[in-house]
Amino acid sequence: MEGRVYGPYTPAQMHAFVKEGRVAAHSTVSQSREAGWLDARQVDQFKGWFDEARQTPAQRRPRPAPGDSRTANFVVIAHLSQESEAEFAAALSEFGDTEQIGHGVWLVRAPYTAAILRNELSHALSRDDKLLVVDASRDRTAWFNLGREADQRIRELWGRPQ
Repeated sequence: MEGRVYGPYTPAQMHAFVKEGRVAAHSTVSQSREAGWLDARQVDQFKGWFDEARQTPAQRRPRPAPGDSRTANFVVIAHLSQESEAEFAAALSEFGDTEQIGHGVWLVRAPYTAAILRNELSHALSRDDKLLVVDASRDRTAWFNLGREADQRIRELWGRPQ
């Protein structure tokens, strides 16, 4: 991630990261300090994990947040490559009622959290795609692949006292 190295992690941890969307097929990984770096999709152990991750949200059956089964209203903003647009829109529609209100902007009504939507939708994104999910009902946000600088600006702006 932007030149930073993480780990080492156990196979169980890496499997969990794939399920959470923290490791994508285009993420670079290394099996040891001496080994070279490869896209995760090139490593045999990851292939089955990505097949699992490609299941539809209905197949994976993500659960609403514990104790919070009420439906929420979301604004989903995505900057997508042309190759990702159809898969992303299809994946998004599996979560609940959706309405596209502009290029790359959707309203969604679903019984999930912003983090679950971000994690699940990240499987439909390519290396350069960006995603921002705003839970308008619970005042929560989650994002993917915006970069360190944008992450810092968001945290600073929203953390300022009024």
